[in-house]
Amino acid sequence: MERKKYLQNILLGLLSGPVLAALILLVPLGILTGLSAALNPSLAMYEFVPEEELLAPFILIAILISVANVRLALVMSRDAKAGRIIRAKTDRYVDDPSGAENIHGHRGRILADELRRFIAAHEDTPISLSKPIGEDYGWGFWVREKAFSPVWVAIAHSGSIDVDERKEEYIVAITLEPPILPWRRLRYRPDFPLGDEIEQRVTEFLAEKNISYAIESEEWVDPEPHSQPPPRF
Repeated sequence: MERKKYLQNILLGLLSGPVLAALILLVPLGILTGLSAALNPSLAMYEFVPEEELLAPFILIAILISVANVRLALVMSRDAKAGRIIRAKTDRYVDDPSGAENIHGHRGRILADELRRFIAAHEDTPISLSKPIGEDYGWGFWVREKAFSPVWVAIAHSGSIDVDERKEEYIVAITLEPPILPWRRLRYRPDFPLGDEIEQRVTEFLAEKNISYAIESEEWVDPEPHSQPPPRF
């Protein structure tokens, strides 16, 4: 990870605590106070919760969130393959009807199913794999291993490469998915080896099916849901 991006993530982690703590405490309290005053105007002059009583929970929540997010930034900085994607081109799935089931009309469920079965058949230890889930960029599925956090395999359908060819482009990204709750982030252990292993299985699958692919380093961006999107999304 670049030093600038690393420092930026640390700074955002530090600032996230006070900001989110203020939202968690002040916004609901403000809404309740406003509703109470609207229902009974005589209560408008009263202060339901003095500021000094909010100070201690505000500090505790802010510290918890900041520490959790800074720790997450430090842990995730060890991901040497962050931002890597696999760009595949094939005509193998042009007749995949799953676009009708996707919220943006993207096919890719058959590719996700075949990839799931390949991973399950080539793993030495049992792992659980979710069914393909439709997303606004295509399809994806979870890979989970006991005592570790899950890995998400995203399969983005970019559409046809050229109007004169039947080949379509798919972009596969293997991402680690940290938990949202701060107390869970304090114990989060990203399984970098599992992510690397799944990436290897993906390339083995593509090679076995004679699907051309290239591994690139690029920030993950959802493809626009057009029927004929440009090659760069």
